[in-house]
Amino acid sequence: MPEPDQLPIVSTGVLSFLLGDELLLFLPHAHALFRLNPSAALIWCCCEERLDRAAITRELTQTFQLSPGQAQQDLDTTLSEWTRRGLLGRTDAPSAAADSASCEEEEDIPAPHTRIRSFPAERRYRMFGTVFRLRFSRAELAPFAESAFAHLAVPPDCPCDVCFELQHDPRGFILLCDDQPIGWCRSEQELAPLLHGQVVAESYRRADCLIAFHAAAVSNGAQCLVFPALSGSGKSTLTAALLASGYRYCTDELVLLQADSHQVQCIDAGLGIKPGAWKVLQAFYPHMEALPVHLRLDGQQVRYLLPEAQQLSGGTTRHPVRALVFPVYQADSETRLQRLTPADALCRLTDAGTDMEDELDSTSVTELVDWIADMESYELRYSRLEEAIARVRTLLP
Repeated sequence: MPEPDQLPIVSTGVLSFLLGDELLLFLPHAHALFRLNPSAALIWCCCEERLDRAAITRELTQTFQLSPGQAQQDLDTTLSEWTRRGLLGRTDAPSAAADSASCEEEEDIPAPHTRIRSFPAERRYRMFGTVFRLRFSRAELAPFAESAFAHLAVPPDCPCDVCFELQHDPRGFILLCDDQPIGWCRSEQELAPLLHGQVVAESYRRADCLIAFHAAAVSNGAQCLVFPALSGSGKSTLTAALLASGYRYCTDELVLLQADSHQVQCIDAGLGIKPGAWKVLQAFYPHMEALPVHLRLDGQQVRYLLPEAQQLSGGTTRHPVRALVFPVYQADSETRLQRLTPADALCRLTDAGTDMEDELDSTSVTELVDWIADMESYELRYSRLEEAIARVRTLLP
């Protein structure tokens, strides 16, 4: 146990980045990013210099005009939180969140009772340079794939890279790749989302990129805007409206940021539009109400809006990023476009969801931070699509 006045050392492997006047910490094994307020940033720097509690308390008292008692309380609270999160001491083991997640039981994907070798229907689609052959044990299942991928169809004799087989089974519908079950659902209403998710996931797995983050992106043919956002932010609705207003479609799923060039790779799967946006988009897409309704595996209803040929950027096209725009839909709010600091943008980007399956190393994280430090970033708060589109045009004519 350390002496009362001693501090635990900062964890090895924690990366610190100064963005503007803000300090951020990245904990690699937990894929966690921490944004420090000014007092916490001072404490971290003092810990790195191996100052003791008394010295840090004096620094807090002098820098922020705190009483010694308040400074000591702030220090104790901060150190306790950092210890809990694994920022102090050894952090070789996975985080508690990871341990918890690994203990959750996932439902096994069943194998079909009988393997079918004859398929009466098949379709082929190209996404991100990969040609998928989808084969169906019943011909009437093919339209479910068409509702999600018709805009990506290629001729039936086009050489394929990946073969998926969808088999009907007493328990539902089982999707196989190379004779191995990779997904399943219980009802026909869930079929299109099942296929959509697996094709997008396989396309992404074949991609080589610095990082993939959950976002939409549109282009003007030369540059693109990227819209990272959490579910419910209006990201897909805004993207659909922008396409109808003359922009080209890049993605509404994953934005793949290329290393070195920092350009965005298009993953042009159909846009999944939830019920709250169906009527809103009716003015832009009169056929919206005629599109079939599907049920995602998370229980959400969705209609797939497929871009038209002139709206597509192209499956192998890459675009430089003009700006990051974080959309926030808020009913009856005034539309405004507000500049964000690089630290705020980076935290919002990770909050929106990034794929760090390969555990970004210090070099990759540093590259990402350097990129976002030079990138213009904005929050777009809106309630009316027409006004939001007008603000977007000021960034990307």
